[in-house]
Amino acid sequence: MSTQTPWPERTVARYLTVGGATVDIDELNMSRCAGCNEDDSDDRFVSRGNPLRRARRWAQEHAETCRAMPKPA
Repeated sequence: MSTQTPWPERTVARYLTVGGATVDIDELNMSRCAGCNEDDSDDRFVSRGNPLRRARRWAQEHAETCRAMPKPA
């Protein structure tokens, strides 16, 4: 059984949460969880440096703890 779904358009990275949802990073380096709908908007406004690195760090940390289930299709 495969849980892989096609990546949305403009997605550059994807992380799997412990609950089975995904956290996607788009081409504008914005991260959003498809399970709980949380995003990295707070980090975007206070972070300096490499925006993709910041987005990846947020996505990884969120995916490690989020237990939200994927939304039904």
